[in-house]
Amino acid sequence: MGIIIDNERGNAMTIRSLDELMPTVNFASRATTSADSKWGRRVIPDSQLFCVVSGYAELSIGGKTYEVRNGECVHYGPECPHELFAAERTDYYSIHFHWRHESTAPVHPGLSIRYAGREVPEGQPVHPAPDIPPYGPAALPTHFTASGLEPILTRIVKEYELEQPGYGAALRGLMTQALTHVFRQLLNVRAASSSGSKIEPAIAAMQEQPGRNWTVAELAAMCGYHPIHFSKLFKEEIGLLPKQYVIGERIKQAKRALLQGEKIESLAERLGFTSIHYFSHQFKKLTGLTPSEFRMQGKDA
Repeated sequence: MGIIIDNERGNAMTIRSLDELMPTVNFASRATTSADSKWGRRVIPDSQLFCVVSGYAELSIGGKTYEVRNGECVHYGPECPHELFAAERTDYYSIHFHWRHESTAPVHPGLSIRYAGREVPEGQPVHPAPDIPPYGPAALPTHFTASGLEPILTRIVKEYELEQPGYGAALRGLMTQALTHVFRQLLNVRAASSSGSKIEPAIAAMQEQPGRNWTVAELAAMCGYHPIHFSKLFKEEIGLLPKQYVIGERIKQAKRALLQGEKIESLAERLGFTSIHYFSHQFKKLTGLTPSEFRMQGKDA
């Protein structure tokens, strides 16, 4: 099964597998918008990846409305009227790109964006579904969660803004990495759902109490498994070790708390980090920014 993507000239392109990806990044930014901000109703000339770092946004497309919260993303393509709305102050990444294009040179989508009135009929978003051997086709939904994507998006934005020699080729490589990361996570979610969520009690516990110093034995006991088997099963279903997963949940809470003004020292202690240095190291590893940089970027945007 392939996917059909329209490029900026309106021609159809077939991508049968991830190996055929040749993405071109046309625009990349990280910004913070105030509450009640709206984009659209509009039609874009390429595809867009919109990921919320903190805050809350809504995407209306194809007769449906998707709620986009911390750590969640939406994807939509060209020639499909849509509207984005930030219900509260929202920190986000916005990446415009073509899935496959001969040139790596970015072409800013701004001049080709069309604003559509209500008389323009609703279109249905395309769900790209490249074949990923040996797993088969994996469809990218309009709304999804992809943990660990933020550092790659940070590098894309930096590369786009600096425009150093060869940046188009560098952006192609980074965007390929980002899309591959997303599809890998989608495959992990599919595997987890097909196995009947065997580790759901442990996941729920870590989400509810990310600051607790969970042991593998405690988490395994919740699911009725031996710790070694539980760790293996967790890795197979989620793609992360339990320790990595709970750190990710801690960082999600930390981002919200930083923008609300909580002190870094108390935040690190409350979320179960053994030191400020370790907290800062893990925060930068997952977000590409130190806690102080993250807070200042949120204030300045």
